[in-house]
Amino acid sequence: MTGNIRLSRVVSSRRPARGRKFVWYWLLFVLLFAAAAIQVRWIQKLEYQIMISEKMKKECSSAEVRDILSEMKRFPVREDPSGREACYYENGYGDARTYGGKRQHEGIDIMASNDKAGYFKIQSVSDGVIEQMGWLPLGGYRIGVRDKNGFYYYYAHMDEYAKGIKIGERVSCGDILGTMGNTGYGEEGTKGKFAVHLHFGIYRQVGGKEKSLNPYYFLKNLEDAS
Repeated sequence: MTGNIRLSRVVSSRRPARGRKFVWYWLLFVLLFAAAAIQVRWIQKLEYQIMISEKMKKECSSAEVRDILSEMKRFPVREDPSGREACYYENGYGDARTYGGKRQHEGIDIMASNDKAGYFKIQSVSDGVIEQMGWLPLGGYRIGVRDKNGFYYYYAHMDEYAKGIKIGERVSCGDILGTMGNTGYGEEGTKGKFAVHLHFGIYRQVGGKEKSLNPYYFLKNLEDAS
C-alpha cells in the first residue's frame, strides 16, 4: 500500500515538468514563426523599394523612393464598407490632356465603379500639413498636403471637404479629407464634365518648382500591402 502511494507521487511530480517543456517548445515555435514572418515582410518591402526605384530612376532617387514609402501608408480612397462598390485605376501618368491647352497628365485617376459623387471617402495617405485647398479650374475642389520630407500629395476633383479642415491644419495618415467627385474644368462649382474620380498626384520641389512624380507604383504598393 505504501509503495503504491510513493509511485503515484513520483508519477504526478513528473507531469508538470513535461507540461512546462511543452509550453517552452510552443513559445519557441511562436517566436521563430513571428521572426520568420517579420523577415519575409522586410524582404517584401525591400523588393518593392528596389522595384519602384528601378521604375522611377529617371524621375527620382532611391532615397526619395524610400522617403515616400516611409510616409505614404494609406491608399487615398477608403474601401466601401458595404463591399458593393470598388475603385480602379491604371497607369495614365503622362497621357495627353487638352483642357486649358495641350499638356500631360500629372497624376493617376482613381475611378469610382458607381460613378456617384460624394460616395467614396478620400483619406490622407500620410501625416502632413494642409498647404492648399479651394477651387482650381483644372482640379476643381482640391487639397494639397505636404509631408515632413517635403513631398506634396495632391487630391483633386473632390465633391466636398471634410467638415472643419483648413489650410495650415495638421492631418494624420488616414484622416478623412473629403469625398470623391467630378468637379472642375470650369468656373467654381462646375460639375459633371467627366466621370467621378479622384485625381491623385505626388510632387517634389526641384529648383524652387514643383515637379510631378508618377504615383502609380506607390499606389500599387499600398494596394498589394493591404
